[in-house]
Amino acid sequence: MTNDQIRVTIYHPNRIPNIYRLPMGLPLNWRDEASGELRDAIFKYFSSRQLSTEEISLLGEYCQHYINAPCWDATGGFPDELATLRQSANSISSVSDISQWINGCLEIVIDPF
Repeated sequence: MTNDQIRVTIYHPNRIPNIYRLPMGLPLNWRDEASGELRDAIFKYFSSRQLSTEEISLLGEYCQHYINAPCWDATGGFPDELATLRQSANSISSVSDISQWINGCLEIVIDPF
């Protein structure tokens, strides 16, 4: 046995379901997540406590779910900004990314939290 390190990526299926509220296709609210993990990560984020990579990943999944809701397409406003937010949600990997993404949402009057 050697001291070499092997990096393993473990695939996690999406923890936020691809389900939207009818009839308008509204996103699920973060309070709807049953395990409490998302709530805890959000509280840590907004209290400026350090987030684990798993918590950042979970927040990123929620951001993807939220911004991909069909209701935003129905409004017809800000299509370029919406496309940018959808793309950037797919690459959230840090607290800074989360903050930038939230600010982008607020600029077009979308409040995910």
